[in-house]
Amino acid sequence: MNLKSLLAATALCSVMIAPAYAQTAPKMRDALKSWQLDKPSATAEFVTKSVSEDRAVLENVVFKDRETKKADISFGQLVLQRLPQVDAASDQARFSLTFENGTAFNKDGEKTTIGKIEATGLTQTSNLETFAKWMSGEGGGNGNTASLANSGFDGDVLITNVASQVKSTDGKVTDSKIGNINLIGINLKPDGWSTNSMELLNLQVVDSESTINFGKISATNLKSDGWQIIGDADTFKPEDFDFKKFSLGSMLIEKVTMDVKLPAEKDQPQNFQLAMDRMELTNWTDRKIGKFGLSGMKGTTGVGEKRFDMSLESFTLEDINVAYFVALGGAFAKIMPSLDKKPSGRTALLGFAELASGSALAATVAPVTPSTHSPKLKDLLPGGPLDGGIGAISMSEFGIEAMGFNFTIDQIATGSTRNADGIIIGTRMLPTTMKLTVPDALLNQPNSPMAMFAPLIADGIELVVRYDATYEPTTDVVKFKELGYELKGWAGFNLNMVMDGLAKFYREQTVDSLMAPVAADLKKLNEPKGKGEKKPDDMEQLKRALAIYQGVRFLNGALELRDQGGIAKAAGVFASMMAPPTKGATSRAATQDAQALAQVRQSWAEPLRQSAAEKNKSIMERQFLISLARWIEVGGVMTAVMQPPAPIDFPTLAEPKDLPTRLGLTFTNQSAVKN
Repeated sequence: MNLKSLLAATALCSVMIAPAYAQTAPKMRDALKSWQLDKPSATAEFVTKSVSEDRAVLENVVFKDRETKKADISFGQLVLQRLPQVDAASDQARFSLTFENGTAFNKDGEKTTIGKIEATGLTQTSNLETFAKWMSGEGGGNGNTASLANSGFDGDVLITNVASQVKSTDGKVTDSKIGNINLIGINLKPDGWSTNSMELLNLQVVDSESTINFGKISATNLKSDGWQIIGDADTFKPEDFDFKKFSLGSMLIEKVTMDVKLPAEKDQPQNFQLAMDRMELTNWTDRKIGKFGLSGMKGTTGVGEKRFDMSLESFTLEDINVAYFVALGGAFAKIMPSLDKKPSGRTALLGFAELASGSALAATVAPVTPSTHSPKLKDLLPGGPLDGGIGAISMSEFGIEAMGFNFTIDQIATGSTRNADGIIIGTRMLPTTMKLTVPDALLNQPNSPMAMFAPLIADGIELVVRYDATYEPTTDVVKFKELGYELKGWAGFNLNMVMDGLAKFYREQTVDSLMAPVAADLKKLNEPKGKGEKKPDDMEQLKRALAIYQGVRFLNGALELRDQGGIAKAAGVFASMMAPPTKGATSRAATQDAQALAQVRQSWAEPLRQSAAEKNKSIMERQFLISLARWIEVGGVMTAVMQPPAPIDFPTLAEPKDLPTRLGLTFTNQSAVKN
């Protein structure tokens, strides 16, 4: 649908505007005269059917361009009705206006049809000529926009059955249809505009390659401080729009379907299909977005073996700190120009960084201009050291299926707790389970390498992730009580640690300094590759990463490695390989002798013990090897306890000299609990 034609038709609802209005309401014929609708003219043709004190009916109404004298907009009927005066003290009459069977043409002759336009609450504070210019497509100038701002329009506009057809320069034809456009509580003032609600129902866009349907697009409490001009939707650039002056109470998109034709493969048609029940956005300002949510998403592409399916029950972000992510985008924007743009220097990571930068800017839809000043974290993140810019994340039932493989995430649920001062004192993520299922056909395929591992992965591979952290503002202590990864049925890993000094880091660090290690890595990756190229120095990268944490100190911690049956399963596969089951038995059903499994585990542990006995090993190395050997042999829990004799500055953790001693590192083993 042509944007200017639709806006022009909508603006025509406001033409009942006079230069001045007396305290006594004018007669309808006098009102028509002031609006230049009392008789046909060079720019307006119509037939007057009837005029009374409170109502006028015009038929076959045609509005023409002042210069070309060509018809811009025409309607079968125009009905003007005076509304009852609500405020007796008001000096302005209010009207309702109805157009039916409208047709609008743009400068290229493309047509838009409109079933009906109803406008209520119109006032008389400007003149028709300004609106006529605006409606005919001449309203992109500041003068006409200013006149529109001074119109004092305050009311509702309802539009039904809009249809348009547009042809692009390459000949592609796009058909658009909208069932209803409802604009409630529009208020146009010199200092800006607002509307209580906007609603588009049953929108469809169709061209030769795609069909897109929206059941509903709605928004509430839109407001713009000042007037910004969008001349043409095709040339509109988000970076030219000042979104700091824009706010939005809520936005809702429902019942979306998309069907896009893709290039055929081996004469097989390829389509991408997407459906979404709901997308929601609330409380959008220049500083934050209250909530962003998606639900009921399904996507499909490809056919046969190349079919790809995606599904998502729901996904929600809450309390999104727009200012923080805009600053991150600005930091990326500073990094990118300093990198060599030659294709030969590109890497996958660099491409991803550029994509991330663009995505960050697009997500916040705000212009980012690199500057020498970088904001400090304390000025962007009011929640303190544990504030990550998003208050809560939740997701349920995400799934991907391709080539028989199935990947699912059951849920993601993160949240935080704040004290009376708004400082985050607790943040956690509930256990999140990710599962990968391998197709049976691959596991049971004869002579397949995967068949060997069928007993281990036949029921899928499940990874469970969780974390829990607290912050005490008075002592400036952060405790990671749990940072756990569990390969279900195999083994679990958990880290807990205590540190302090983050308040200083939070107060003094800038967004640019936070991005410094990333910038260094990107520049390194972008350097020309050659025969004398050195391998990346992991220790140097670690030093760069930890260098920004000046003032942060490690107090104590522990790293646990918990056996959950994985060692026994691996030993069982190894034993079956060394002593294949008798004829007729399957690898999945084969049972292993307990003594044989114990022998395999002992054979894996013994080389570690022998290494620990070597004279060149330090006491710490011996403790580690002996503890690991015992864990492999009998399972249970192996723990690396870190109890430094004195707090350790975080940057010095990248210095290997005497690190185990400085950490106060010891190893312990705890036997498995028997049921």
